[in-house]
Amino acid sequence: MTTKADVLIVGAGPTGLVLAIDLARRGVIPRIIDAGRADHRESRAVSIVARSLEMLDDLGLAQAAIERGVPLHTLNFYQGTTALAEMDVTAVDSPFPLDLCIPQWQTVALLRERAEELGVVIEWGTRLVGQQAGEHGVSVELGHEDGRGERCETGWLIGADGAHSAVRETAGITRERADLKRGFILGDVAVDWPLTRDRFHVYFGKSGLVAVFPMIGGYWRILASTPDDQPPQTPGLDDFAAYVAERTPLDSRVRDLQWSSSFVARESLADRLRQGRILLAGDAAHSHSPVGGQGMNTGMQDAYNLGWKLALVVTGRAEESLLDSYEAERWPVVKAVVDATSATTKAATGSTLVARRARRHALRLFGRLNPVQQRLSNAFGEHLVHYRDSDLVFERWHESQARAWSDIACTGPEAGELVRDVYVENREGPVALRHILRTPGHHLVLFAADTTDSATLAAWRVSAHEAMAGHGEVHVITRGHLPHEPMDGVFADLRSEAHNRYGVRRPSLYLIRPDKYVGFRGDSVDFAPVSDYFRALGARP
Repeated sequence: MTTKADVLIVGAGPTGLVLAIDLARRGVIPRIIDAGRADHRESRAVSIVARSLEMLDDLGLAQAAIERGVPLHTLNFYQGTTALAEMDVTAVDSPFPLDLCIPQWQTVALLRERAEELGVVIEWGTRLVGQQAGEHGVSVELGHEDGRGERCETGWLIGADGAHSAVRETAGITRERADLKRGFILGDVAVDWPLTRDRFHVYFGKSGLVAVFPMIGGYWRILASTPDDQPPQTPGLDDFAAYVAERTPLDSRVRDLQWSSSFVARESLADRLRQGRILLAGDAAHSHSPVGGQGMNTGMQDAYNLGWKLALVVTGRAEESLLDSYEAERWPVVKAVVDATSATTKAATGSTLVARRARRHALRLFGRLNPVQQRLSNAFGEHLVHYRDSDLVFERWHESQARAWSDIACTGPEAGELVRDVYVENREGPVALRHILRTPGHHLVLFAADTTDSATLAAWRVSAHEAMAGHGEVHVITRGHLPHEPMDGVFADLRSEAHNRYGVRRPSLYLIRPDKYVGFRGDSVDFAPVSDYFRALGARP
């Protein structure tokens, strides 16, 4: 039997599901398969950072995720009973200044529900056996749980199938690998600890670390490093109790083990993220130690970068070359994540006297430096990720004279940086900019400064729509009151907060990409660069 699919996603974990949702809401319903079972409850990943919560908010899922998880605000470090440092994870420029502790299976459940609402059918017990790529598509051999074989002809094959990716292996994409020789056990237990449940707690002992995280239902997740790279295959209560007793002042009488696992920290990075019509995302492209909690979040952000680009290509609105930007933008990001996680893991698990003293000194110093804490908090929340060097973004922005109402300290997000959320007003009341930008597609935000003349605003809107050429919506934000005549897409910024947050001194344009990065900005009402942007994108009306 031979079937066809515009896009075939292999892997129905967080990365594959985010990509499926993003494609489906842009009119491309992908086929998605997974070799596992629908009731599988793997729970290694436990943290959703600020940037990923913003992504989930764009998909309409952030509030549901927060209701199912435990919001965390600080990260505490100890050596025995001595507190070494406290990191404030709320010091991030985000509408979600927190880190959400939620089991991976709960995140997957939310994403599955949303994908199914959009018409995506997840095929469990289906695996990729082999594939042959051609110029115009990929011929894929599939194996079903009941022993059936199938051939699927797909335009695009996406490998989101984890560190042991069959897509990557059958495509012959090589990767750089390293064994950190660090073993870990993790599991969820019940225990009576007098710890504040709005934070992570990390304890360093002579032989390694123990990190504990509050989980839903009153449970605690324990992550403990082992003295060697041979952790028990199925850790039991005695294993967790022993490490808690040895490395922390906490009560070691743990009980009611809900789930446990073990692993040896290894890292890998694929040499490329795109090979013709085959693309890799998530752990299939990059994997590393769980220290820092970046793995699942980085994978979901891969999908968020890829989704809108792939949708434009599949629907014939952009050239295939647009997908080269996926690798160009994401590979440096994932390389930095792998390198940083490797260094952090080695520093956190070092057991020599020199390593322990250096770690203690660094943490105490870090705990006293607010600017360092703020930068680390933004890095932890993935808010420092940018695409400023991408060929897809550019700006025509000049230092203009400050106005009486302007905050000269704010320069606004540059092209290639994340948008900033702010509240403006329409006739119904206050509305968050992130919700205005939620509709799939590009968004052109015209900051009108002091211009309130209805005829001028209307003329600008017409020109803006012509420049957008059907690629998205236009929004006008004026510092004055709303025009007397109702106008669609016009908002008031009466306290100048939006203009200040975006560094606007005079009428200016911000073109926002679908993944909520600035594609272009210009400090004049010149719409020609907007048209240039879409030409550079290879996009067609």
